[in-house]
Amino acid sequence: MSLGQRIRQARRASGLSLRDLASKIGVSPTAISNYERGQDTPRPSVLVRLARALEVESEFFFREVNVVLRAPAYRKHSCLSARSRLSFESSVLKILEKYLMIENLFPKRRRVEFNTRLEPVRSIEDAETAAESLRDCWGLGFGPIYDLMAVLEDHGVKVIALSPRHGFDGFSCWANDTIPVVVCSSDAPGDRQRFTLAHELGHLMLGFSDAVDVESAAHRFAAALLVPRKAVFHELGEKRSRLTMEELHILKHKYGLSMQAWARRAFDLGIIACSVYTGVCKQFSKLGWRKEEPGDQVPGETPRRCSMLVYQAIAEDLVSPSTAESLLNYSYDGKKPVLKVASTQIDEGIVNEYASNIDLTAFTKANAEDIYAYDE
Repeated sequence: MSLGQRIRQARRASGLSLRDLASKIGVSPTAISNYERGQDTPRPSVLVRLARALEVESEFFFREVNVVLRAPAYRKHSCLSARSRLSFESSVLKILEKYLMIENLFPKRRRVEFNTRLEPVRSIEDAETAAESLRDCWGLGFGPIYDLMAVLEDHGVKVIALSPRHGFDGFSCWANDTIPVVVCSSDAPGDRQRFTLAHELGHLMLGFSDAVDVESAAHRFAAALLVPRKAVFHELGEKRSRLTMEELHILKHKYGLSMQAWARRAFDLGIIACSVYTGVCKQFSKLGWRKEEPGDQVPGETPRRCSMLVYQAIAEDLVSPSTAESLLNYSYDGKKPVLKVASTQIDEGIVNEYASNIDLTAFTKANAEDIYAYDE
């Protein structure tokens, strides 16, 4: 991308006209036009003023997006070979580069910065407390989180959903040392997806002492984030002698947490005894429900923020259709509607009844003035 194209994109992203930008940096509108068309090159001092006026770094005009992954962590990492890890991380890197590229088209104020910090975890109970602190910090209350991916994206976490690979369940890392990234399977049931995202978020946000089992603490954090203890006591009570599969299934769909994880929450919080929890686990194993729980599954979630930014860039003429296609990974020509509304079959008898029933058609024939006459 040329220097002129970058200036033009940054100007449009800021909502400034040629005249507006020229006024801000002390040059003529013709000069700005010449910069954008590549007919002239701004002096270094002008570039500094351009960057300040357009709310971008000076390097924005010259560099391509560069992403470095740090501290990658896998769930079930032992199943991935070194070669598979390299291939997988390359896929994540490619997506992130596109994501950050589209973000850079917009002013800094449009970016969502991640600035949440939690206390170090020195015990499993600390992980529970950390999840409660995060809910409080993000204003989530103690009710269900209906779209976890959207919540993470709204707070600066880059969420990626990829097709599953052998042995892959979840992945997390830092991009350029400051951007948290979590990856999950796009084909996993919603409850598994959500737990993976929360688990990986725990790996990124929590500092663990040597005395703490990291995986156990991340599990506790994930479960407590999805269903805080206050909600568990509200739904199950403080003491139970047994749990039914039916109630676990209802709660699974209300909170997006698996039936098995709900049973574990009840055990961790002292609601059921160890023998009761062991019995539930044995029942799941005996009936083959460990990998796929009974009944309908929780719908999966989809990350949306990157796609939304692409569509906004298209609307503001910041990217071409060909660039949009590469960012969205499917054909986009700006003419065909992206959204498809399913056709609805209407019973012919209902249509005839509506047409012939004077009570049903009276409103459609009414004069608008007659309707508002009731307010007088």
